[in-house]
Amino acid sequence: MLPSTSVAQADAKGLDERLAVIASMPGMELSGLVVSVIRDDGVIHEAAFGRSHIDAAHPMRDKPIAPDTMYRVASLSKPVAALVAMSLVEEGRLDLDSDVSGYLGFRLRNPAFAEAPISCAMLLAHTSSIRDGTSYTMPLGGTLEDFFVQAGRGWDDGSHFDGQHAPGTYFSYCNLGFGVLATVLEAIAGERYDMLARRRILGPLGMESSHNVNLLTDDAFLRLAPPYRTGPAESCRTGCPWIAQVDDYRGARPTLPCPALPGMTPADLDLYEPGTNGTLFSPQGGLRASVRDLSRLAQCLLGEGSINGRRIVSPSSLVRMMTPAWSHIPGTPDGDCGNGPIRETGLGLVHTTDSFDGLGGDRLLPGGGPRLWGHHADAYGLLGGMLLDEQRHNGFVYLIAGAEVDPQQHRGTHSSYFLWSELVQESVLHFLGQ
Repeated sequence: MLPSTSVAQADAKGLDERLAVIASMPGMELSGLVVSVIRDDGVIHEAAFGRSHIDAAHPMRDKPIAPDTMYRVASLSKPVAALVAMSLVEEGRLDLDSDVSGYLGFRLRNPAFAEAPISCAMLLAHTSSIRDGTSYTMPLGGTLEDFFVQAGRGWDDGSHFDGQHAPGTYFSYCNLGFGVLATVLEAIAGERYDMLARRRILGPLGMESSHNVNLLTDDAFLRLAPPYRTGPAESCRTGCPWIAQVDDYRGARPTLPCPALPGMTPADLDLYEPGTNGTLFSPQGGLRASVRDLSRLAQCLLGEGSINGRRIVSPSSLVRMMTPAWSHIPGTPDGDCGNGPIRETGLGLVHTTDSFDGLGGDRLLPGGGPRLWGHHADAYGLLGGMLLDEQRHNGFVYLIAGAEVDPQQHRGTHSSYFLWSELVQESVLHFLGQ
């Protein structure tokens, strides 16, 4: 049972007490939890619980988690892709509503709707009619086009297309869409996506982050930690040891920092032609970042596109990102909501709607709460969220590095969020006076 709290008692000590309980619930422990809270122009509180590296056999490798611990932050990568896109829109080099085929150099069409163009705005809002299929990353040596032509190595019986819903008419969460977007951005800029995102967004924001682990500084690379599960890939076994899921480099950088076909070498990566396969560095989920880094991203979004006086994108770009592009109408078949919480999307961002019904919901507080912009994350055992209140000018970021039990079996009581996420969000919102 969490300690009771009220707005008057919601100080930093009270928040930390609540978070410590969440991180150590008996039989449902977290390997690590780290939280950062933002108000106005800065971080007002950071908290960390658990371990970044778990290795009882080698005590020198067993380390506590910290606000600057780096993780592969899954779908919290998506707002970065949106900011890269908006920066090119502002230069007049990208039209969000134009057919992406003109940028890609091949005709991208859903075969079931051959005359309906697909736009970057649709990709960013998950309404493009493109689907993930069994894989949405093409290794080095392949091309994006391989997903979408019958002779391609990634065709997968056409599973990357929705044959029932035309582009722009139906929401279905899609990671591959961000690979298509990144390919467009590369083609426009003539630069590989990992370098493009770093030069245009991550570096100017003062983030140590990168989609390419070999572009991290030596210090940041040593702080890169794996998410954990108590079992092998996609499984959790109560009472079993924690098992690292990804990015368990043990201090040694990889020869190739991206998926590659057999026989590919670093020389092949150096020869890669930008605009042919933007999935290489996982624009949808491959960003390595700390909560401290993500707090700077959050401050930029709350700051109408600027941070500490430095302009990253214009206020109008943030308005476009935070304007609903798709909104679920209850009782209508307008999207694949499943049991998930996504009910409204902007461009690269999701908007909570304070709803909860037979399909689940995105309610942030038991009795109803604020409607916030942001995004959530779920991959390789890592869970997380970045939620922003542009009206009150506050927000927060959190990362959960792994749960002892299967999160899919432990949803919240008043939302579709995982139980730990629901409790963290509720606790921080109380701290912020909600």
